[in-house]
Amino acid sequence: MNIAEIFGNGMVLQQGQPLPVWGTAQTGEMVSVAIQNRHASAVTREDGTWCVYLEPLSVSCNETMIVSGQSEKVCFENVAVGEVWIAAGQSNMEFHMRYDRDYPQEVSHCSNPNIRFYDTPVVTTEKMRELFDYSETFGFWRTCNAENLQWYSAVGYYFAKYLEMDLNVPVGIIGLNCGGSRSVCWMDEETASATGAEWLEDYENGLRNIPDIPKAEANFYRTPMADHTHPFDNPVSDRMMYGIPVEELAESFKKMEEMGGLVIGPWHEWRPCGLYHTMVERVCPYTVKGVLWYQGESDEDHPHIYAKMLSGLISLWRRKWNSNLPFIVAQLAPLGEVIGNGGREYPVLRFQQDLVSKTIPDVFLASTGDVGSTYDIHPKEKQPVGQRMALLARGHVYNEKDLLCDAPVPDHAEINDRTISVYFKNAAGGLILKGDIASYIEIVSMVGERASVETVKNISVRDNVLDILMENAPERPLEIRFAQIPYYHMDLYNKSDVPALPFIFKMDGSLNDK
Repeated sequence: MNIAEIFGNGMVLQQGQPLPVWGTAQTGEMVSVAIQNRHASAVTREDGTWCVYLEPLSVSCNETMIVSGQSEKVCFENVAVGEVWIAAGQSNMEFHMRYDRDYPQEVSHCSNPNIRFYDTPVVTTEKMRELFDYSETFGFWRTCNAENLQWYSAVGYYFAKYLEMDLNVPVGIIGLNCGGSRSVCWMDEETASATGAEWLEDYENGLRNIPDIPKAEANFYRTPMADHTHPFDNPVSDRMMYGIPVEELAESFKKMEEMGGLVIGPWHEWRPCGLYHTMVERVCPYTVKGVLWYQGESDEDHPHIYAKMLSGLISLWRRKWNSNLPFIVAQLAPLGEVIGNGGREYPVLRFQQDLVSKTIPDVFLASTGDVGSTYDIHPKEKQPVGQRMALLARGHVYNEKDLLCDAPVPDHAEINDRTISVYFKNAAGGLILKGDIASYIEIVSMVGERASVETVKNISVRDNVLDILMENAPERPLEIRFAQIPYYHMDLYNKSDVPALPFIFKMDGSLNDK
């Protein structure tokens, strides 16, 4: 009898929902599961798989789950029941606590048995499980303490920290992330064909550049210690990435592009649908409350289809989990153009993320406009990101009343001579202006028969209103563009200290589009 590897000592199980427990055994073998005076059993199917469904559990700690087969029994100790969330995406979600700006302070007082983390092994093919031993780095539950904190996803940890503080129940985070991964990596073939034909075409074209697949195979494995040994980034200078000056790294990427660019082969972690089959399917259908999603940086090659990609992914995951999982999405943080096109398409990608949050139910967007970096694609300040995601979860998923959790966004605008007054939603108690944001504002107007960008003289706030004073009275204002550039620093907040989201506000009230 084998049990899915996500089940283990120290795990957190989701409260209040039916719980599947699954694995493999001999055909016809009866498997039983018991915990909290709940008992359930199932007969192993002809294909050797079994799945037992337990009735919903209540919040608790220090439970024992017993899984019994025909001739053996497995006991999982120190099991907690509370809230479980998936922390998914690419490197900014994978980003470990030991690189975080606040790690020295957190590690000194982080011990909390109510916070636990499971890091899903990043594998490119099942063959990797034969070649590498993951047992010391991936695939088991870690309780939060000074020794384990360094391996936690920083965003996942801060989310769990603030959620546990508010709910006072155990919180488990399941890491499903891989640096550099595109959205197409995290979906099945059917979804990829329907939403990401451009990515599939890129992949097929790239395969033609691999002259000898068997010899190239070793180059497409990700070793289990890859993200546990490299310097990741210089924590002091934002002009360093992976311990390399950004100018040198940019030159390396330029040479790679001249040689035909990065080739993604059939065992590469970034191949279409690969991580879905080797990671997502190994975790699903473990019962979870929702998903934290921080991804999109690597979708710059096809930014205009990102909303379609993310919408398709959300729909797929909800079907696989048979649950309307809420998705809390971190908007891409400000970034100056660094290597290749790095950051250039971020305004489009941010717009696409915003579009998904407005058109797909139970998708919520976390603002990151004050924690970006001019050169560093991995900003070191993750605490605000995790905290704002927890705030959104509290307001929208756990339904805390009167909680100001969403970022300020424009509701309507009025024009009086040279002043445009933008009225914001999600700004109860008034807006707060901490710095000068005038340079991030553009007023597009019609002057005669042509569009023109009007110059902003200065700005001010009063209650929930942003007043924009123009050099000249705009003749026929069309739209207000706010922070529509790769790098900016957002200094406009609401009373919950959540910064405003970038936006394009059309003066006629029509739906923003790009």
